[in-house]
Amino acid sequence: MVDHSSANDRGERDRERPTASPWPVLVAIGLAGSEVGIVVDLLPVAVGGLVLFAASVAGILAESDHVADPLPVAMGFGAVFALGGGMLYALGTDTVAPAATDGLTGLTTRGLAIAIAGIVTVVGTVIVHYRRR
Repeated sequence: MVDHSSANDRGERDRERPTASPWPVLVAIGLAGSEVGIVVDLLPVAVGGLVLFAASVAGILAESDHVADPLPVAMGFGAVFALGGGMLYALGTDTVAPAATDGLTGLTTRGLAIAIAGIVTVVGTVIVHYRRR
């Protein structure tokens, strides 16, 4: 086989070669940290893991050019976390008491951790947005 490309073409392809991305490792650490924090009921670990997970997923989507700006994605994750955590908190405190949640325990603290992570993520994206200006 003969290479018919010019040296200039090979040089351009070498410069465009992708480098290793830190996002997949951060997504995994964030997801594992949030799961450990929620299951073991450690509020700071759960909040930090969820915030890291949301920021990492937004970063990986922006790096792969699926979204132009990662801030709306992170804010969406924060809103989902805040609403979902609020719902779990309401179920845990019997504010909303469907019959299917009778045997569930620990919803209050876990819901609180998820809601706090959502609030921290939303506030963080707002701060980053205004610092970019």
